[in-house]
Amino acid sequence: MDVVFFFQWLDGSMLAEFSKSSSGIFAVVQTIHIASMVVLGGMLLLGDLRMLNVVLPDVPSSLVIENTKKWIYLALVFIVLSGIYEASAIAMKLAYNSFFFAKMAGLSMGIVFILSLRSAVYRRAPGLVYPEGSSQTLSQSDTLRPWIVKLVAVTNLLIWFGVASSGRWIGFS
Repeated sequence: MDVVFFFQWLDGSMLAEFSKSSSGIFAVVQTIHIASMVVLGGMLLLGDLRMLNVVLPDVPSSLVIENTKKWIYLALVFIVLSGIYEASAIAMKLAYNSFFFAKMAGLSMGIVFILSLRSAVYRRAPGLVYPEGSSQTLSQSDTLRPWIVKLVAVTNLLIWFGVASSGRWIGFS
């Protein structure tokens, strides 16, 4: 399927005209994009490394995952919105860039993975401690084996490392 027509449309849009003509705003949006990537990477590392028992072993994993979730979602929103703005300025270059398509495929896979498998597995991770007074409890039969949780954590880190590295290669090509 040829998608060049989409990039031609984006290149001729008002958003592209604005992003090409206002370098100061483009720099601010790029800063927001990079800062959001740092927040996303940090929250994913913190949560996944906690599930691997590498960091914060004395802090309940449910607390870490619950507190990082909102920052992950917020960072993803800012990444996507600022990424669209940035892409509009170089749309025709991206139309022929294989690393861009690799990044978009990885980004899509990462978002689906976070919203589905990672969330489902981390909710059923063994050893979860819920706050006092909470009605949530998991019986031993409801929890998953620790190796499954660790496999999901490593897989998530690999997916997002792939997204970051392919995104970096966009600038080199």
